Amino acid sequence: MQQARVVTNMAEQVNSQAPHAEEHVHTADGQPMLISNPAKRLFSHDDRAQFYTGQDRNSLQLSSIQRVREMQEANDHLQRQIHENERSLSTSQDALAVLAEIEHCNIMIARNTGEILTIYNQNENRLRRIAELNAQNIKLVHEMTEMQGKFITCHDMQQRTQFASEFFMNKGLYEKNIMEISDLSQM
Repeated sequence: MQQARVVTNMAEQVNSQAPHAEEHVHTADGQPMLISNPAKRLFSHDDRAQFYTGQDRNSLQLSSIQRVREMQEANDHLQRQIHENERSLSTSQDALAVLAEIEHCNIMIARNTGEILTIYNQNENRLRRIAELNAQNIKLVHEMTEMQGKFITCHDMQQRTQFASEFFMNKGLYEKNIMEISDLSQM
């Protein structure tokens, strides 16, 4: 649940700050130019610190953690590249090429961030499904115990057959859920 809140908070920050992520830059001839740079204002320092220290990755699987780290490293590299390009913008002979490179880096950062958020969303769905299966298994164990007790105390053969049938149907569903939980845990 905490990861869902983190992902939701990140998405809300992106949505709420995106319109304000514009900057005015002057071209070589002094004309104002509007550029967008969401990389600077995407997360607060506290959110970014928690994100990079892994506090929101506690339940991610190893392959997902590796992919998130790769995307974060790529974003760090792109942010450094943007900073270098912004510094060289005023002295550049071809400001449009530099601005195009900055915009390309911003697009790549947005794509990488989107992929990271997708990984978190998929992980949240996986955890939700595991919780649903565990809750269903708890209910099934209770029902199996009840059917077992009814089977033992019942003397009518037709009812005993019905109780046994319900017991084994619940047991089959329980085992199916255990296998799905196992598969979801290994993904």
